Amino acid sequence: MSIQFMILIIYFLFIVFLGLLAVRKVKGSEDLLVAGRKLGIMFVSVSIAAEYMGGLGTIGTAEVAFNQGMGVIWYHIASSCGLMLFGFSFAHYYRKYNVITVPEYLYYLYDIKTWKIASVLNVIGYWFFTVIQMTALGSLISSVTGLNLQLSVLICGLAMTIYLLAAGMWSVAFTSVAFMFTIGTGIPVAFWWVMQKEIPLLSTSAGMAGYTGLANALNGASLDAITLLSPFSLGGMAVLGYFLGGVLGIPAAQATINYSFGARNWKVARLAPVLAAILILPLSIWTGSMGLYARAAGLTDNPKLALGATLMNIHPVIGGIGIAGIFAALISTVAGILFGCASIMAKDIWQRWLHPDTDDHYLSRWTRLWILIIGISSAFGAMSLPKILHQAFFVYSIRGALMICVAFGIWWKRAHPDAAFWALTVALIGGIMYQFNLPINFQTYFKLHISVWCALLSLITFIVISMRSQWTIQTSNELPPFLKFRKGRRQ
Repeated sequence: MSIQFMILIIYFLFIVFLGLLAVRKVKGSEDLLVAGRKLGIMFVSVSIAAEYMGGLGTIGTAEVAFNQGMGVIWYHIASSCGLMLFGFSFAHYYRKYNVITVPEYLYYLYDIKTWKIASVLNVIGYWFFTVIQMTALGSLISSVTGLNLQLSVLICGLAMTIYLLAAGMWSVAFTSVAFMFTIGTGIPVAFWWVMQKEIPLLSTSAGMAGYTGLANALNGASLDAITLLSPFSLGGMAVLGYFLGGVLGIPAAQATINYSFGARNWKVARLAPVLAAILILPLSIWTGSMGLYARAAGLTDNPKLALGATLMNIHPVIGGIGIAGIFAALISTVAGILFGCASIMAKDIWQRWLHPDTDDHYLSRWTRLWILIIGISSAFGAMSLPKILHQAFFVYSIRGALMICVAFGIWWKRAHPDAAFWALTVALIGGIMYQFNLPINFQTYFKLHISVWCALLSLITFIVISMRSQWTIQTSNELPPFLKFRKGRRQ
């Protein structure tokens, strides 16, 4: 058994222990879903930051850097911008209405049909996102243990489901501080060691450390170091897609907003995302550089295993600490996204839509049941997923349509319920067609990133329908009761 594997096992047992401690905090469904709305600034900020240091921000960014270079740094820059926008402009609106899910908030902004389509869209998107994160977690375990990738994914998915069943959001909150400490030390220490100690050992680096040595090693491997080390190696359209995915997607991301719902008050909900943005900013630099090192050193042919292969081929203690940091990031993100998906399924679709007579006691049971169903199905789905970060932007694009509806609902007087419903529907259908090339390869034909494509579809649909639709008595009667006062200014 390797030292890295031993460190990982010890850390995992510690995390399980913290998760079990949280069980005593759960007294009802509100404790399970939003931690009783008692989370302080530390818990909320590190929980949000840990989510964006997960599979996409570690395994996914290393994978992209391995293939296409350091242009991947824009992923976390864009995410930081999205978190700041969310904190300054949206978080207090969510928190002050004491809602639990994004579709529930859209119900208050619009009407029942908008809430229903938003619920379906979120469940689809977040199930897919859970699959993506479990794939990343399995790839790390495969690198450390040598197990088959598919088997590693299945084991990790089942383990994460059991962990989250214990105490819901309290499980995530209790472990997030430990996660953040591990991430904040393990990953940068491993990055420093690779750049200063490992790169000079490569015969092609000419004994140089840092990015000079990495450039020499890349050139020595018959690769274009100038292009791969450039922050614009992905091209302008990909960078624009990152920004649209981050800026538009995050303010409507259930897994992020969950922690704001659980904040002690609206001030905590507003400040925490800003602090989280600062914490995540340098992560793509660290992981992307280690992904490029794996390629220059010839450690693996599988881009998904680039980061794990790097950490398994350096000093075992340093590598073990780095693996613990990546593992912490992955667990925190899988937990947050899986829990966000189950929350919408239990609260919006099951309780409010299909079984409105479900009381608090049974809602807790159904939430745990949906955690189990979604977790197991995601684990099996993750066994065949290609290109982690590429697939994630399909989900970001759907979330961008949600954010457009939220923003217009808050700040535009002419925003119409029909516009919100069709903007979400068109974004979902258009995103599926674009992602799976139905009936044509849209990216080849239109030269647009999927985030740009879905944003344009939903934005144009929303504005056109709002401008052409009239507010009537029937429209106003379909509004939630406490928003009927808005009908006067909209007629």
